[in-house]
Amino acid sequence: METSRTQPVAADSRNTRHSVLWRVILYFAVASLALSVVVAAAIVVWNYEQQTDAFRHRLQDIRAGYSESLGSSLWFYDEIQIRSQVKGIMNLEAISYVRVTDHLNMNVEEGKRPHHADIETIPISFNDKEIGILEIAFDRDTVIAKASQAAFSNMIAQLVSLALLATLLGFIVHTLINRRISMMAEQVNERLTNNTYAPLSVISGKTKDEIDLLVEAFNALSEQMNDQLQQKTQAQQQLRTVNLELEDRVKERTRNLQATVDELNQTLEELHATQSKLIEAEKLSSLGGMVAGISHEINTPLGLCITIHSYILDHYRQVRAVFEAGEMRKQDFVDFMAMMDESLAIMDKNLQRSAHLIKSFKQVSEDQTGEHIRRFSLHDYLHEILETLSPKFKKNQHRVEIDCSENLWMETYAGAISQVITNLVMNSLLHGFEHKNDGLIRIQAAEERGNIVIRYTDNGSGLSDEARHKIFEPFYTTKRGQGGTGLGMHLVYNIIHQRLNGDIQIENSEQGAAFRLTIPRVTEEQNAG
Repeated sequence: METSRTQPVAADSRNTRHSVLWRVILYFAVASLALSVVVAAAIVVWNYEQQTDAFRHRLQDIRAGYSESLGSSLWFYDEIQIRSQVKGIMNLEAISYVRVTDHLNMNVEEGKRPHHADIETIPISFNDKEIGILEIAFDRDTVIAKASQAAFSNMIAQLVSLALLATLLGFIVHTLINRRISMMAEQVNERLTNNTYAPLSVISGKTKDEIDLLVEAFNALSEQMNDQLQQKTQAQQQLRTVNLELEDRVKERTRNLQATVDELNQTLEELHATQSKLIEAEKLSSLGGMVAGISHEINTPLGLCITIHSYILDHYRQVRAVFEAGEMRKQDFVDFMAMMDESLAIMDKNLQRSAHLIKSFKQVSEDQTGEHIRRFSLHDYLHEILETLSPKFKKNQHRVEIDCSENLWMETYAGAISQVITNLVMNSLLHGFEHKNDGLIRIQAAEERGNIVIRYTDNGSGLSDEARHKIFEPFYTTKRGQGGTGLGMHLVYNIIHQRLNGDIQIENSEQGAAFRLTIPRVTEEQNAG
């Protein structure tokens, strides 16, 4: 293992703008400028308020000094004296407009008339009788201009003094901090480049300020790092030795583990082969049971047909003998024809029954043994499946109700559908209706978003909590030792998920078991096989 080295930080003039010195000067300049602007604004406001107060005092002086003389001049209609007095008022500081009027025709005006809100009105009286009005306006623009000029001068003076102060502050910061930190950075980079941790040669001052404490702390850290570096070198040498030993051990363990994995893979392949054989055996066992039931079911109508045939033959011989003896009566012939009609009707019904059973069994058995996709009516096919299972319902009162539209069709593996429905029905008969003689099975089918949803329910004993979790696991059965293989529902799960690309779920039910099957309506050809 190689010791990682820290890259030194080169002193670059491009980073000068980020130095502490320039940032201190920049922050100080920004703060000074903001302070100057605030002070200048405050001076403008203060001067304006002072001038406004002075104007109010001046109005009082004008009221006291000019009101009586203007009243006398206005009473005697001395326009020359009035104009002289108006000009005198206009010459006062910050007065921009003066107007004297009476209640008749006198109107003496100086200056540009401002907005009426800026005009102050003073009544003019003579001998306690109001005879006119004196209007005076304050020159606010002039006052604001003077206040702004004073504030600007003050701000310039402040900025000059603050600039000098910033220069002095920068010199102090550079002397006490920046210069010494730069020296430390150069020495640290030099030690990083040479991969050494020698103490710094920066001379500590007598003041023992923060920079001096930093130098002493770095020197102590350098000494400690030197000791740790030596320990690290020794540890790396020991680690190399241990790594070599571990590599040898890992190689040996890897060889042993690979051998174990090979054995497990072989065992897994054997288990898969055994499972496939058991599943095929389960299919053949289901088909064999169906053959036995159908054979027994067909024997009944065929036996009845044989009996009817013998009955007809006996009557035929009797009628023939009577006919040959010439003793045939019309009534005998009528009776013979009535017997033939009844017997042929019974034979036709039973032969049709046998033919229907054989056709259903042929279709279902071909689907179960074949591996092809075909289009079929789900309504008719469900009834064909139940025809093949009809012998299972002869000795009890169990019923099956099918709720499926006659127009609902599927294009998929019909044999897979047959195997699924057969296993679900047999599971209900063997487990759900074990202690019941009048069970009810409901099969509901409908289309939903391009899929066929089949809901299978029975009113049997239902599923235990254990069965809900393990029913689809291979070899799980509650009939262990009683002929149960535990592959029926596992076969159903595999057919739906792998063969039909669908899904099966256990639903909650107040009574019995309930399953929800979701199967694509059309199975793509490339999924076959």
